Amino acid sequence: MSDNLLLKQALRKFINQAEISWFKVFDSSRNRKVIVVGGDEYAQLPLRFSTRAKVFAFFRRYWSVCFSRRLLCNLKTIVHRGRLYVIVGDPGPVLVRVISLRIIRCKSNLIRVRAVLTGGFPQRQVIFYTIRLGSTGKLTIINRSNLRNDYRYLPCR
Repeated sequence: MSDNLLLKQALRKFINQAEISWFKVFDSSRNRKVIVVGGDEYAQLPLRFSTRAKVFAFFRRYWSVCFSRRLLCNLKTIVHRGRLYVIVGDPGPVLVRVISLRIIRCKSNLIRVRAVLTGGFPQRQVIFYTIRLGSTGKLTIINRSNLRNDYRYLPCR
């Protein structure tokens, strides 16, 4: 198997995991204790995600600091009695699964990728990623196109 094919497979797996990371946190609150604050319902996150620092560290497995902050902010969390809660509701459809991937450019420690994503919508969408390859081999997404159309990546106030 060629190195390029192995890299493409690794990138596809990595991007798929990164795209669903927000939902791993959000969905972990299902069937958990619910409180009402200001008319909104919030569900308690499990101990694995019991603080903002733990959630941020989880997002940092895949995303840059900037994107991790956005993902955390767009979870709409509150702290109640020392535990982290996330707002209850259906977040809506988003693109989460890579169906095809092409490496556009691979320079020293930066990889530019064109991926076609699907999920939640009838149409597919092309997303461009810039991924940093760390000296230890760790991948980190530092840029993603089409941020306006996905509530997970909206800028926070």
